[in-house]
Amino acid sequence: MNWEVGAAIAEIVSAIAVVISLIYLASQIRQNTGQIDQNTKAVRAAAVDSSINHAITARQPLIENAEVMHIWLAGAENPEILPTEDLFRYRLMLHSALMSLANVYAQSAYAELANDTWEAQIPAIRRTLSTNGGKWFWDNYGNEFEKGFRHEVERIMSNTSETIR
Repeated sequence: MNWEVGAAIAEIVSAIAVVISLIYLASQIRQNTGQIDQNTKAVRAAAVDSSINHAITARQPLIENAEVMHIWLAGAENPEILPTEDLFRYRLMLHSALMSLANVYAQSAYAELANDTWEAQIPAIRRTLSTNGGKWFWDNYGNEFEKGFRHEVERIMSNTSETIR
């Protein structure tokens, strides 16, 4: 066998090896893409679960304790009539409720949670902040929230074409 035949065989073997390598690489990329898609779905599901758990945790005291519910309702109507301790409790309850909503906002803005998940929270924001107590809270403590969330809440509250549900 001469050198030319050997070189030609080596080229053919190299070409076959390259094709096999490319086929293997394509299959690995497909598998990795599938794994990334599964991981993304799992992260989004965890974000939804986290948001739901935040909302449940914020509402639980209202459901379980009549005194807490009384403070919530009285504060929503007129926070300034509440005794100092109850006013403090009311402020903390509103802060917890809005932090729960801020969590959903952050998850949708930064973790690519579905936008409709965030939009579903808009009526809760409007309901909460349209009360006398909600306005009082936001005017006095709204600056304690992340800037993007504050701007979104202000956009929501300034849009009077949306109805409160």
